[in-house]
Amino acid sequence: MRATRRRLDRAAVVEAAERLVDRDGAAQLTMTALANELEIRGPSLYSHVANLEELLSLVQNRALAELGSDLQRAAMGRSGPDGVRALASALRTFATHHPGRYDLAMSRPIDRPAMRAAGRAAGEAFVAVITSMGVQLSNELAFSCLATLHGVLALDRAGLYPRTEVDVDGVYAQATELVMYVMEHADRRDVCID
Repeated sequence: MRATRRRLDRAAVVEAAERLVDRDGAAQLTMTALANELEIRGPSLYSHVANLEELLSLVQNRALAELGSDLQRAAMGRSGPDGVRALASALRTFATHHPGRYDLAMSRPIDRPAMRAAGRAAGEAFVAVITSMGVQLSNELAFSCLATLHGVLALDRAGLYPRTEVDVDGVYAQATELVMYVMEHADRRDVCID
C-alpha cells in the first residue's frame, strides 16, 4: 500500500525551497530541482508559484523576516555593548544554521519593496541596539557596521579562512569589538536612518 503524501500547498513548496537553498545554495534552486525534492512533476509547482523569480523572492523575504525575529529576540532587554554582542551573535547563528538563506537574504533584492518590508524587523532591532550606544545612526554608519560583521561571515562561508591558521571565532569577536569602537567614536550629528 502506498504511503499517503501530504497535500502540496504554497507553504510546503516554499519550505522545501528553503531546505534546498540551505543545503545546496540559491544558485542550485531550479523548478526541476524543487520538483525532484518534493517528488512531484515540475508543472505542478506552477499552481503554487508563478515562476522561479517569485519563489526566490519568497525565500529571500522569509529569510529576512526570520532573521529579524531572531535579532529582535536577541536584542530584547539588552543595550550598549551587551546588546551589540547579542545582535552580532544572533546574526552569526542565523548565518551558520541557514547558510543558503542567509546568503540569499544578503544578496540583490529580487522584489525591493517586499524585501524592505521583510527586513523591517531586522532593521529596527539593529537601530535600537546601535542607538543604545548613544549614536544617532546615519545610513553610512549602519551599513558600515553591518558590512563589517557580514564581511567576516561571507569570507568564512567562502572558505577563505585557513582553519589551521585562523581562529574564526576570534576574528568575529574582534569584528564585533571593531563595530563598537567605530560607534563609540562616530560623529554624533543628528542624522537618522531611513
